[in-house]
Amino acid sequence: MTSRPLTDFEQILLGIIAAGPSSGYALKKDLAASPAGVYQPSSGALYPALRRLERSGLLRSEPGVSAGSRPRRVYHVTAAGQAAHEQWVRAAVDPATVARDLGLHLMRFVFMERLLPPDQVAAFLASLGHALEAFVAGVEQYRREHEPDAGRRHQGLALEHGIAVYRASLDWTEHAQRVLAAEPAAGQR
Repeated sequence: MTSRPLTDFEQILLGIIAAGPSSGYALKKDLAASPAGVYQPSSGALYPALRRLERSGLLRSEPGVSAGSRPRRVYHVTAAGQAAHEQWVRAAVDPATVARDLGLHLMRFVFMERLLPPDQVAAFLASLGHALEAFVAGVEQYRREHEPDAGRRHQGLALEHGIAVYRASLDWTEHAQRVLAAEPAAGQR
């Protein structure tokens, strides 16, 4: 297994491939079409990341069906890759970085559906909610203590935006918990 921590992008790739084998071309195409647009890599980032994951023993590849003149490699997750992916998905929410890592937490949430039992997903959502609640409270406290003067209205407006965005994410965690508690997943009824 790799001795260095995986990048966020490598974690996302590992999770997608853990859900089903894929070629680099298909990954690039799927990422470009998905709402996870922040993870739209260039070929210069995607293929080196796949090779690093393969060298680390987290992926294996085999020749796939070619489209045109370019040969395609199909990537599969290895047992070590599956273990690394599950470890990442199960990682605790760090309240100190919740704002910076919110998009990654949402990606982890997506991957949880096929990996974790409902009680662990609920615990994750509760933990994310607590971290967001503390973050929002901290930003609100900062705003109260640093009320911008008339010449710095943009600062106040930017803080309002941040509070609204993270409060909406906090509301979403509560909503997701209610939905998942009320509607068990297929096969768990």
